Parts: sequence; C-alpha cells; structure tokens
Amino acid sequence: MKHFVLLLSLLSISTLSFAEDMILLRKDKEEASYYEPHTIRRTGQFAMAWVVTLKGDKKHSEYLSEFNCEKAMYRQLALRVFTSSTQVVSGDAIYKQWFDVPNTSQVLGLLFQKVCVGHDR
Repeated sequence: MKHFVLLLSLLSISTLSFAEDMILLRKDKEEASYYEPHTIRRTGQFAMAWVVTLKGDKKHSEYLSEFNCEKAMYRQLALRVFTSSTQVVSGDAIYKQWFDVPNTSQVLGLLFQKVCVGHDR
C-alpha cells in the first residue's frame, strides 16, 4: 500500500516544463529524451524517475521507470503518449515484470546510470 501511495504521489507531480528542470539523456534527429531530476525517488535498493520524450518541440511521451539498483533490473510503472502537448492518447499502464537494464546506448541504460550508479543504496 505504501508503494502505491508513493506511485500516486509521483504521478500527480509529473508536469512538463521546458525549463532547466529537465536534463538531456539522449538526442538524435527524430527525438530527444530528458529526465526530471526533481522526480527521482530512492528507497533502499530501488529508485524511480520520470523521462519525457520530445519530437521536435512537442511532448511525445512521458514514462515512470523503477529500477532495482542492486540487480540492474527495471520496470515501467506508467506511460503516457500524447498527440499534442496536452492531449493524452494512451494512459497509465503498470507493468509488474522486471527486465534487465539495457546498456548506455539506450535511454533506460543512461537513466539507470543517473539514478543508481554512484549513489548509496
């Protein structure tokens, strides 16, 4: 129950700001992915944070990932896809299955480095 309340709190505070509160993870010609450092939450070996993906200057998606920092595993707790900066075309989805963290050539691998590696767990 405590984990669910934390998840609801994180879902409610995730708002997009194009200001300095987002840090670039990866950019290519199609899109750019940023994480929001103020949304990072750590509890023991677990950490979570929001990622925002932009296509051009419009928000395309945002998702909340949870990491098991000790086991280098992750799962997606929420995903929202947008048709424009304000219109959601798909809502939150919670995935209970854990996956291996990809290498740092992928956004989730880069995010894992930011939220887990080098931090006391």
